[in-house]
Amino acid sequence: MKKKALRLLPFYLVIFSLFTTCAPVPGGSGGGTSSGGPLPALKTENREYVSNIRSVQLFPDDGVPNSQLLPAVTSMSGQRQLVLHFDDLQQDRRDYVARILHCDYNWQVSRLSTLEYLNEYNEFPITDFSFSYNTRQPYVHYQFQVPAVKLSGNYMLVVYRNRNPNDIVLTRRFMVYENMAPVQTHLVAAPGGARMQRQQIDLDVIYRNLPGIVDPTTQIKVVIRQNQRWDNAVINLRPTGDRTASFQLEYQLFDLSNAFPGGNEFRFFDLRTVRAHGQNVASIRIDSLRNRVDAFLQPDRPRGSLAYAQRQDINGNFVIENQDFSDPNISGEYADVHFFLKADNPLPGPVYVAGDFSNYLNMPPYTMQYDAALGGYRADVPLKQGWYNYLYLTGNKENALTLEGSFSETENFYEVFVYYRLNTKPADLLVGYSTLRTGRSR
Repeated sequence: MKKKALRLLPFYLVIFSLFTTCAPVPGGSGGGTSSGGPLPALKTENREYVSNIRSVQLFPDDGVPNSQLLPAVTSMSGQRQLVLHFDDLQQDRRDYVARILHCDYNWQVSRLSTLEYLNEYNEFPITDFSFSYNTRQPYVHYQFQVPAVKLSGNYMLVVYRNRNPNDIVLTRRFMVYENMAPVQTHLVAAPGGARMQRQQIDLDVIYRNLPGIVDPTTQIKVVIRQNQRWDNAVINLRPTGDRTASFQLEYQLFDLSNAFPGGNEFRFFDLRTVRAHGQNVASIRIDSLRNRVDAFLQPDRPRGSLAYAQRQDINGNFVIENQDFSDPNISGEYADVHFFLKADNPLPGPVYVAGDFSNYLNMPPYTMQYDAALGGYRADVPLKQGWYNYLYLTGNKENALTLEGSFSETENFYEVFVYYRLNTKPADLLVGYSTLRTGRSR
């Protein structure tokens, strides 16, 4: 969706183990405990596994102000360096190590050995760190430059601590593509009554340059995601036609499988300063005795029954920024951000606050609690100073946008990933990548 509060963010909107195999994935029930409890099982998704790890970002390090908004996608030809940032809400430095796993199109760990996709030993100590400065909540900020890979495809960056690969603290997905299968995307009206609420993405994949192609309808897989989200991505879209003479797969479906709910423009709040309240922040409270900052947002209301209203946003993303001091990575305060959604009665299922900062996961602290005395849902989320987009979603996937509404006019950012599997290689390569913006002002 388009970037909200353009006048407030001009600087963001200038642009937008070597010989082991991956099959035995670390994590799970075996091998000890972490902080007195069982170790978390590895999930090949964007996730933090411990509560003290916050503000995780993975993006191309282009050296421009809006880099934080870019997807974690890079090309095999002149790979842009991806950089990982995260905070550990502890006073002391810890030993963190990164590991990289190659995954198939559906994010199952592939059967490739690390020798096939890495040039070095698959154990990367994270040594770039800085202590927070003049903040009420002490933390250590870590930064890691992701090494280049030898093959295209999906990758999972796994960070663990204490030199124990089972003691996982965070995982992040990233993609490396090569331009072997050009993708032509088309925004078309969704069929029937869905045309007012959905956005359909038709596409064509040109596979002329793919070596060893025998059956393109089974060897080629297509994935589409909206606004860098994985919770509502379309996985393994089936083709509707194969033009063998022109080496072209068509994807023009009429069953809504490639028609995304348009959703609504994201809500937002400005927490770039704690010395005053920014847009959509009702009040800031600083407790000097407890070294605590609380940010109370303006009460929200459901938008499901309202008409579409065009406004700018940053497509569910967030930007770490600080107007109070110079370096937001180490001078940004953490605040308990208090969300409140008015609702006369509780909904039948769970309600949660969602955005890139939460990985769109319905889990604490993002799951909201209904407060009958206040007449609405509440959630308290620790967040670092910055600019944030968010939505209120319900746990029922079919009606996830009940509280927000869905409109075909909404501006959204789509990415199309094309994967190809050679019969001689047990892995999916990412051979095509394309982007598309939808909405009134794309």
